[in-house]
Amino acid sequence: MLTITSLFENTVEKYPDRLALVCGDTRLTYVAWNRRVRCLAQALFNLGVRQMDRVAILQKTSDATPTAYMACQLLGAIAVPMNFRLSANEAAFILRDAGARAVIYDDSMLPVIGKIEQALPDLRVYIRVAGSPPDASAAPAHHHSFEALIEGVGQLDAPLPRLKPDDISALVYTSGTTGRPKGAIHTHGNDVAIATNCVMEYSLTSTDAALHIAPLYHVGGMQAYFVPHLMVGAANVILPRYEPLATLEAIAEHRITTLFAVPTQIQDMLFHPDFASIDVSSLRMITTGGAAIPAATMQRVIQAFCPNIFNGYGMTEASLTLLLHPRDALAYLGSCGKPTLISTCRVVRNDPGRAVPPTENVAAGEVGQLIVKGPQLAASYWNNPVETEKKFRGGWLYTGDLFSVDEAGYFHFHGRADDMIVSGGENIYPREVEEVLYHCPGVQEAAVIGIADPKWGQAVTAFVVRSDAALTEADVVAFCKASDDLAPYKRPKKVFFVDQLPLNPSGKVLRHELAGAVYQKLVAGA
Repeated sequence: MLTITSLFENTVEKYPDRLALVCGDTRLTYVAWNRRVRCLAQALFNLGVRQMDRVAILQKTSDATPTAYMACQLLGAIAVPMNFRLSANEAAFILRDAGARAVIYDDSMLPVIGKIEQALPDLRVYIRVAGSPPDASAAPAHHHSFEALIEGVGQLDAPLPRLKPDDISALVYTSGTTGRPKGAIHTHGNDVAIATNCVMEYSLTSTDAALHIAPLYHVGGMQAYFVPHLMVGAANVILPRYEPLATLEAIAEHRITTLFAVPTQIQDMLFHPDFASIDVSSLRMITTGGAAIPAATMQRVIQAFCPNIFNGYGMTEASLTLLLHPRDALAYLGSCGKPTLISTCRVVRNDPGRAVPPTENVAAGEVGQLIVKGPQLAASYWNNPVETEKKFRGGWLYTGDLFSVDEAGYFHFHGRADDMIVSGGENIYPREVEEVLYHCPGVQEAAVIGIADPKWGQAVTAFVVRSDAALTEADVVAFCKASDDLAPYKRPKKVFFVDQLPLNPSGKVLRHELAGAVYQKLVAGA
């Protein structure tokens, strides 16, 4: 019975001398990395961590991140990867909700950790991953050193549990874009299914070298990208901080073959002034998701960056559910493709007011809610039976995402049900307006929301990042008016130009920030 632990052990046995991890000056083979993982597992055991205990990982991405994650798996403890950008109160909420027994953090989190200690007096085990050089502000004396713990243990002699696929491997908290974050329960079986799915869909092998710029606290970074490469014995190169030029240089230096990047990052690199001078020919695959890529940009990506680009759709509760393969990248541009090998997907009528979730499929081209079934589905939400009951019904996950399916069976994303704009009594999906805006010359990125309006209820409002500084609001409005793909009532009533769109780590637009205080000031002053 496969578990994350058995995947790791199999790889170490098959590929002991292959390069496993590269991060800065650190280079570890699989057998050397395994020694560190086992020593950390023993150290955690010595500190009282047992099976089912929750261990939070609150740090910027480094080689310590997967080491801590795999040590948890070995012990049967539950990893709780956390966003290092969280405020102290946000982090404390997750730690309290998870009932964390220990926290592994790095120097960048010292100010937050101090506040967490005050808020959670019962949380007593803190393990610090010191920077190089270490931060001058010393951690409290009772905090343990990550490296000292590993170096102080000779071998692993703790009794390890016999794990089963339905044992919990991780609590992965949602981004909280629609309320308080929810802890999606990932079992070993879920995460083995995700990894196997990705290995098959992307044809990963031990000869691959992956570049990790996505945060490893995210399902897209860990379960759907790092673990699949670990599963096949590939090399994993970690960049602690994404920068366009550094990423391009890392591709050239390490002869990277696979890259996971959100569309904004792909465009940043593609349009970087040094792009043409850097050798990225080793890349055989880029996988992306979370936003649309304009047709002209996609053509340039395929011609100049990488010939094979995959566009995936997934979520914390169901990773890599839909996938658009490279062969269809241009013909079905803007689509999320078809269900992956292990996924069953349907689009059903979306009626939030119904007591019983809808089960009837919509017609081809009609918009409804995507529901998903497959072995990759999270088991439920931690400590949240109400949300579990709402989202998980009869073996299906009700995603809350609006989709349509065309006659050829390709799935098209129309936004979150919560994002739907009701203007003058008409339902408007932001994505359909954004698709038109992306075709407007001079538009690099676009996002659409509804802003309260006394006449219309909500007014369609567009936020645009320009690729041409000469682009004006009148130009955008005229383009939308001339488009055959946009009914008059769907046209933006107002267009605002911004330097960048607020995105979460998976590249999805944070629409609540667009409607928030900063952007409302922009609206008020326009």
